[in-house]
Amino acid sequence: MEFFDYSVNGFDLHVIKTERFKTVFYNVDIRFEDAKENEKYISLLSRILVQTSSRFDSVRDINAFCASIYDPSYNVRVLESGSQDILSLSASFANEKYTEKGMLKKNLEFLSEVLFSPKVINGGFDEEVFQVQKEKILEFYRTIKDKPQNYAGFRLSEEMQSKKYQVYKLDELIKAIEDLSAHELYEFYKMIMHKGKLDVFVCGDVNPEEIRDILSGIIDFKGSQDGKIDHLVKQESYNKKPNIIVESSSNTQSTLIVGCKLSSLTEFERKYVFVLYSWILGGGMNSLLNQTVREQNSLCYYIYASRQNLFETMKIYAGIDGKDFDKTYELIKEQMKNMEKGNFSLEIFDGVKEIYYNSLIKIEDSQSDLVGNFTSEVFVHNDDIETRKKQMAKVTKEDIIDLAKKVHIDTVFLLKGER
Repeated sequence: MEFFDYSVNGFDLHVIKTERFKTVFYNVDIRFEDAKENEKYISLLSRILVQTSSRFDSVRDINAFCASIYDPSYNVRVLESGSQDILSLSASFANEKYTEKGMLKKNLEFLSEVLFSPKVINGGFDEEVFQVQKEKILEFYRTIKDKPQNYAGFRLSEEMQSKKYQVYKLDELIKAIEDLSAHELYEFYKMIMHKGKLDVFVCGDVNPEEIRDILSGIIDFKGSQDGKIDHLVKQESYNKKPNIIVESSSNTQSTLIVGCKLSSLTEFERKYVFVLYSWILGGGMNSLLNQTVREQNSLCYYIYASRQNLFETMKIYAGIDGKDFDKTYELIKEQMKNMEKGNFSLEIFDGVKEIYYNSLIKIEDSQSDLVGNFTSEVFVHNDDIETRKKQMAKVTKEDIIDLAKKVHIDTVFLLKGER
């Protein structure tokens, strides 16, 4: 496996040359500053871009052309990455060594057009497509209370204030999307293209210089050239007394999310110690939370911890009966206190380290994982795989105990069901 980097026409190209796969993986990422206003645009923008094209009149025509180039698979999303949002196209297509000559260029041309050549009419996106997709987004938010975990997560974000700004409340977001026009969305798209930072990743059995030459004739990006972007959002404060919000729901099951903020982390703690802490506390069947709250006390249908490294936050999710909230919450706090005291076995400590090492080995079996790992190296300065193995080996039980003292429950949200 070899890695190649090029600066091409206003963007950085990263090529991973490997003979392990018969497909080519193509990832295009445009980073731009996260802001409150982005939220009303981003879900709709990704839907519009996969539904329209300046070259084709309809989705049927797009699908017909895809069939002629051996059906590449692709999607467009806007991803959250700390202080940055990322307009991202991920795609995979058959290597032309197994189809026919010329398919590499045709696929790269078509897939690049998905992001860079949408259909624009009178200074805005295609109105018909825009209205259809807008209504689908509005329907999701109008009915989000029917999706308990989604709704609870949305409400926790409102209350926890872990971003640099106060996020939209649900009614505000719905109103903002209702008022959105095809022209305004296109202006937001143009802003990304003029201010964003573009990185392109290609992984497969390819000639890196050929990839560079093809893409230099396809993409000419006019956005930012600054690659020194800090994605980290530090938590400067937290509620000394956790804010507990209870909201009634017509669902039978209750959804509990415990939002935690971490303070004064070192880079080593954030990259390595935090991983083990979250896994020992709530990362699997043998975790403290699962063994205590679910297995021993039968208080929940599921329970797990999920960390957000770039925000220095962690969330504990549980499906419970509403009447069991007090006991469940007390047990969660008790297990977090046990982490501070070091009341967890070396067996589980060594076990989660082994899981971590195995996850690194598996990265090389997947093109998307390889690109995702390389992306994290480029964007947020994660270490390479070999360095990560060596650094994780340095983590001690005492490191986890020290980090546990920096984890603070900030906000608790309970969507309380009727049962």
